Amino acid sequence: MKLKIAVAAFVPLLLAACGGVERGSSQAVQQGVALTETVARDPYALGTALTPQGAVPENATGETFLRGGEVFLSVDVSSASSDQLVEVKWIDPAGRVLRRDARRAPQGSDHVPFSSGATLRWTPGTHRAVVLIDGRGVIEKTFTVM
Repeated sequence: MKLKIAVAAFVPLLLAACGGVERGSSQAVQQGVALTETVARDPYALGTALTPQGAVPENATGETFLRGGEVFLSVDVSSASSDQLVEVKWIDPAGRVLRRDARRAPQGSDHVPFSSGATLRWTPGTHRAVVLIDGRGVIEKTFTVM
């Protein structure tokens, strides 16, 4: 049993020592696991997981989510020419803001991740994630919570 734990702890270190994944590449090591994931192409991707770099992996994207878990939103800011304040409002079917979060994205950042938090108490139906950059609305992503 101790040997299995030691090997499991050593694998991520070995991968990092062998070069791992470069910052800004289209692949990333997800949650310290030896598997690589292709990053979603949508600059405002919704999904069920994030890479350590804050991007939603392609195989975790979706538009329908089960109540209880988290919904993640990744905002691609890699083309920004200056620092930005990125804000997300999570809005329920009745138009109420359930959660609001803002993060500063320094120039040179790749992705800014956001989480809905636990959705167990959310009403089933069509929700929205509204993204504002520097106070200006840039996109509204709709998704369903079941």
